[in-house]
Amino acid sequence: MITIYLLRKRKKEVKTMIFSSLFKKEQKEKMEDEEKLLTKTGEFESSGKHSEKFIKYSSREKNSKEESKTIMIGEQKDVTLFYVEELHKEPVRVKHVQELATHQLPIKAIIPGDDRSYFTIVEKVVITKEGYAVLLKEFENPKYKEKLKVGTNVKFEYSDMNGKFSFESTFKGVYKGSLVFTLPQKIDRVSGRAAFRAKPDPAEPIEVALELPQIGVTKCNLVDINEYGMGVDVQIPKDKLKVGLVAKVAFRIPIKEGQKRHEWPIVSAEAEIRFIGDAEGGKIKLGLQFTKIEDDDRKNVRDYWLMRQRQELRRKLEYEG
Repeated sequence: MITIYLLRKRKKEVKTMIFSSLFKKEQKEKMEDEEKLLTKTGEFESSGKHSEKFIKYSSREKNSKEESKTIMIGEQKDVTLFYVEELHKEPVRVKHVQELATHQLPIKAIIPGDDRSYFTIVEKVVITKEGYAVLLKEFENPKYKEKLKVGTNVKFEYSDMNGKFSFESTFKGVYKGSLVFTLPQKIDRVSGRAAFRAKPDPAEPIEVALELPQIGVTKCNLVDINEYGMGVDVQIPKDKLKVGLVAKVAFRIPIKEGQKRHEWPIVSAEAEIRFIGDAEGGKIKLGLQFTKIEDDDRKNVRDYWLMRQRQELRRKLEYEG
């Protein structure tokens, strides 16, 4: 039945198509669902009397080169945030913004003339008759409507594993409850920490077992973390510590919300001391960079980092509301 359907759909363009695995079948279904969404017409509505139509789009109406540009949900899996070195290229910028949607990374919107802060997430990237468009979840604080008008250039800021970024995008209107913006023409890397670190939830503190040469194993508290390193507070005399020492660390972290503590996966790694400073309560803060960590452990750290970002986004939205 599937083959007959595809033969009719493709007509002379495709003579035969066989799904060799369930994975390919699943990918095809996701592609068709996305194409159905993109072929539907709708309007960008706004408080001003502005509207424009989504163009009917189907990869079957384009040549093979243009087909490769089609954005498919099924392509968004297990990719690295982000392609920092090639952000000047349009396909890379498209993928960059796609990953903001895939990982539901919180972004901050700065509207000209409005001192309030607004936080949201990217829902998806679509294709219109004017090119790529970015759909954002509507800000929960309705006060944004006072300043956000069609044609307004809005600045967005966010952080990922590779650092802090910002871009400007033009507001085009509202489509089915989503805010529509143009694809950013430029994405800038903002100065600051090379890789943003998330802090643990105070309600779920993370205890770390730290083993140092000639000192042994000591327990300490996690201060912040990302997939490249972590910060901890320790009660060790500063004269026994030095930059360059390699330590072993082990700790449990949740990787999804509501997970019971005994279900938290264990992460173990080797890390080099890159920073030694003073902390509150007479403790010493160590900045550690991972030098050896298994892929599964790095992924767990990454999942925890993303979860904490989503939690912080909700907290900020509740505050704004």
